[in-house]
Amino acid sequence: MSRPKSPAKRTAILEATLEIVAERGYAHTPTSAISKAAGVAEGTLFTYFDSKDEMINELYRVLRKEFDRELADYPFHGDPHARLRFIWDRLLSLAKQKPQRLRAIKQLRASGRLYKEAEAPTQTLTELLRATREAAQGERLKAASAELLVILFRAQAEATVDYIAAHPAEEATAREAGFFLFWRGLAGQ
Repeated sequence: MSRPKSPAKRTAILEATLEIVAERGYAHTPTSAISKAAGVAEGTLFTYFDSKDEMINELYRVLRKEFDRELADYPFHGDPHARLRFIWDRLLSLAKQKPQRLRAIKQLRASGRLYKEAEAPTQTLTELLRATREAAQGERLKAASAELLVILFRAQAEATVDYIAAHPAEEATAREAGFFLFWRGLAGQ
């Protein structure tokens, strides 16, 4: 009979994966480094996850769920500007509080190893799709897919986060300018 799996050990493995992926990217994250950082034998990783890909997909799902929890008090009604601004501010605040998590998410998305199920729309993504679609004005934007608009939102937010990291004294100005540019683009101005 096998021993029950430890939730604490599973969490340690995912946290170690997060640290290393955020620093090195998927391709440069060997399972040996993950097991060492987690304080477990390399074979133990495969007691909890069938493969490295399964491990990183689970990490991606966990990180996305964390972000959804950050938006628990999201105002689902009201004008799209206020709803998008709410998501924008929370995303930037979360990136400031937990920059390693945002770096890991970016690395995981760039890996090309995410399963379709891992990228399934979360409550936050569904709302972001809806709000950007409602806000899109002008013929060119109305023809654009909501998915493209969300990718542009994310890219603008990530660029703003990167700028703030390099210029912390300009955080307030960068937050405003980043959102203003995205919103003006949606408004077709």
